[in-house]
Amino acid sequence: MRLQREDIVTWSGTVRPPLTDQRLHPRMREGGIPTWIGVGGSPGSVVRAARYGLPLMLAIIGGRPQRFAGHVELYLRALREFGHAVQPIGQHSLGLVADTDEEAVETWWRYWQPVVAALAAERGFYKPDRARYEKELGGGALFVGSPETVARKIATVARDLRLSRFDLKYDIMRLPAQARARSIELFGHEVAPRVNELLAKEPARV
Repeated sequence: MRLQREDIVTWSGTVRPPLTDQRLHPRMREGGIPTWIGVGGSPGSVVRAARYGLPLMLAIIGGRPQRFAGHVELYLRALREFGHAVQPIGQHSLGLVADTDEEAVETWWRYWQPVVAALAAERGFYKPDRARYEKELGGGALFVGSPETVARKIATVARDLRLSRFDLKYDIMRLPAQARARSIELFGHEVAPRVNELLAKEPARV
């Protein structure tokens, strides 16, 4: 953060002589490089983002996104206490957009299930059975479906968590290139405009 906001740098390490009052070259752009702090559930990370006055990105890959509402409140309160202006809040989640709900659901299951099964064996994650999968599709953190289904779910969490950005991780191990390309196309051409339309009718609370 000092590199972001200061012109003069003092630094010492173990592999070169120290730097004392050195000016940055090239000069950092005014306001620094756009930087977000990603948070996976730690309140301490939320407060750290607020301390530096940086935007917050909620990494939500399982469970109900709305359970992060307390983190959003903590972040906004901490920003005020640190004397910073309100910053953007985003969400990063997994998902796939296809032409129909059925296509998206079956395609994602085929490639998501073995990945999460491996994580369950290696790290103690939940076992990815079909019931758990369908729960994540409904009110959980997987954004999988037709453009309308995904758009409505994004608009809902945008309102609930006061989001100004949503980041879809549309790829997963061995997912065919055709499915990835179609997901990108549908997300840009249909999902994003529909989300904007839904939020124009009922905006997120700031």
